[in-house]
Amino acid sequence: MSKDRLSASRRLDVALALVAQGDYVAAIDVARAALSADPEWDEAHFTLGDIYERAGENDNAVEAFRQYLVLDPSDRMGAEVRLTLLGAAAMRDRLPPDYVRALFDDYAPRFEISLRDRLAYRGPELLSEAVRPFLPSLDRPLEILDLGCGTGLVGEVFAGQYDAIDGIDLSPRMINRARAKGIYRTLVAGDITDMPDDLGSGYGLVVAADVLNYLGDLAPALRAAHARMKPGGLMVLTLEHGNAFPFDLGPGQRFRHHQRAIAEWMEECGFEIVSDALGTLRQEKGTPVEGRILVARAISDFAFVTSNLVAPGDPDQASGQTLH
Repeated sequence: MSKDRLSASRRLDVALALVAQGDYVAAIDVARAALSADPEWDEAHFTLGDIYERAGENDNAVEAFRQYLVLDPSDRMGAEVRLTLLGAAAMRDRLPPDYVRALFDDYAPRFEISLRDRLAYRGPELLSEAVRPFLPSLDRPLEILDLGCGTGLVGEVFAGQYDAIDGIDLSPRMINRARAKGIYRTLVAGDITDMPDDLGSGYGLVVAADVLNYLGDLAPALRAAHARMKPGGLMVLTLEHGNAFPFDLGPGQRFRHHQRAIAEWMEECGFEIVSDALGTLRQEKGTPVEGRILVARAISDFAFVTSNLVAPGDPDQASGQTLH
C-alpha cells in the first residue's frame, strides 16, 4: 500500500467511525480529506457518496457515486444501484454481476447466521413445502439444479427428496461454503443466465431461492433453466412482489416483480404455473418481506417470442392487475 493510500485509509476509517456516531458533517470533512490524500481511490469516492446520501445531500452523493464509476466501471460496489435509487440513473434489467459477486463473496462467512438468526429467512423451507405435493409426479432418479445455491441451504432443506443435486452461484466463496457440506454432486461458479457446460441437463427440478430478485428481466434466467430441464420437470422459485409493471428496484437493492409480468415471462419461456402463493420470505428491519412462492412446470418445446413487456412504471400497463 502506498504512503498516500495508507494515509487515506486511516482518514477513511475515522470518517466511518464518525458515521457510526451519527456525525455526518464531520464524517464528510474527513472523507474528503482522505480523497485529498489519494484522489484515485475508488472506494473512498463510494464511501463519500454513501455518507452524503445518509446526510441528505443527494446531489453531492450522485456526484461522488459517478466519480466512483469513472474509476471502477465494473461497479463492484454497486454505485449504479445507488444512483438508480436516487433517481439519477435509468433502471437496468439486472444488478451488475461484479457487484453481486463481490457482495456475496464478502457476505459468505456470516451469510447463514445473518439470514437465519437475524432475518428469519425461510425461503428454502417455503419452496420445499410448495413443491412437495408435486414431487410424486416427477420421474426418478430425481436430479435437482440449485440456482444461486449460496452456502447450500437448499441442499440441506431438500435432503431426502432428491437423488443428486448440483449448484451454481456467482460467488466463489459461497460455493466453497456449500462444497464443505459434502451435499452437492457438482458446484460451479457462474451466471444463472448463461450456465457453463460443467452443469448437466435433464434436471427434474430446478430451485431458485431468493436469487431471481437480483434480476429485473427474468427471461434470460428462465430460458437458461428451461434448457437444462426435462419436459414436465418443475421449477420452484421465490420472488419479491411489487406493483410496478414489469418490475422496480426496492430500497433493499433487490428487484420486485409484478404478478402479471411474472406470468407472461413464464409463458414465453416455456413454463406453466401450477402453484402461486404469497408468503413471508424474511424479516427486514423488523418488517416482514412478502414474496411469491411459485411452482411451474416445463412444457416440452417452445418458441421464444420477443418480450412485449413495457418499460418499468408504464401507468397504462401497470393498472391491468392487482396483486392479492
